[in-house]
Amino acid sequence: MILIDALYINKGGGAVLLRYLIGKILVHPQKDEFFFLLDPRFDKPTELNANYVVIENKLSERIKFYKRTKKDYSKVFCFANTPPPIKMSVPVYTYSHNQKLFEAAKNKFNRKFFKLYLKYLVIKLYNKNTDYYIVQTPHMVDEIVSLKLKDEAHCLKLPFYDHEKFLDWKEPFDARPADEFVFISTPSPQKNYPTLLSAWEYLFDKGYTPLLHVTIDDTAPALLEKVAVLQRKGVRIQNYTFIDARVLYFTRRYLVFPSIMESFGLPLVEAVDSGMKVLASNLPYVQDVITPSLSFDPLDKVAIADMVIKALETNLPQSEVIASDKIDELLTLLVK
Repeated sequence: MILIDALYINKGGGAVLLRYLIGKILVHPQKDEFFFLLDPRFDKPTELNANYVVIENKLSERIKFYKRTKKDYSKVFCFANTPPPIKMSVPVYTYSHNQKLFEAAKNKFNRKFFKLYLKYLVIKLYNKNTDYYIVQTPHMVDEIVSLKLKDEAHCLKLPFYDHEKFLDWKEPFDARPADEFVFISTPSPQKNYPTLLSAWEYLFDKGYTPLLHVTIDDTAPALLEKVAVLQRKGVRIQNYTFIDARVLYFTRRYLVFPSIMESFGLPLVEAVDSGMKVLASNLPYVQDVITPSLSFDPLDKVAIADMVIKALETNLPQSEVIASDKIDELLTLLVK
């Protein structure tokens, strides 16, 4: 049996990728050779039959599980950044997809990173228990090597994402509204919403009124209040608690992406696949996955605003995807 250890995965981009991985495994000729360890908070697909177990998302329970079943598996794939808590006698691959954990290692004396740093220490403690890290981009390889977790030869670049989800019918670019921009994201600090909202206020003060679509939920009350203040001022912002990305990606022209930290930047790829032109941060994670139509300094509201004005007043080049979906290569690695 091949163990897919997805404990600690329950929401966000990790859950999206996990559902895609499970879906591909369920139609694989060797699907019965896979066994899943799942988090109780994860909304598992109904198609899963008996080849899974759900345990509490506690380190102690994970240790018990591995000690009890360590002889049952021919290969292990840890999906949630953290290698097994015990040394296995079979090949082990760990999927590393959270750059914030590595950033915490570089900011261990910063109180904001305290909890993430503790999680990083767990990864470092169990680092010897994985043979390889699987990552999505070159800059994640650089992070792992710089922290001396593994050398480059033991970091495998195998990005994967559900590109078929964005191959449906979509509006032609010229038929979409000319002054509407989209940023679909959770309101986590690294997403950089405050600077983006300040850029939209700056645009308004300069006489420009493009419409910005965002997804800020009630976990960020300060941001919600900021949006309300700007809306009362006349700044055009439409906020959604939740929306299927395709509703906007298929019908709007521009994605504006000011995030300052991403392991992969999946929305960038999805937006380009949807026919959008992308305005994005001038950071390595962007260059690893797409060639954007425009780049900007994500910490400078004026730089963001200037790029928006350029999009409104000129014909930008089309954005292009660089990354590719290597899910088949990943599955081959696991079953061979």
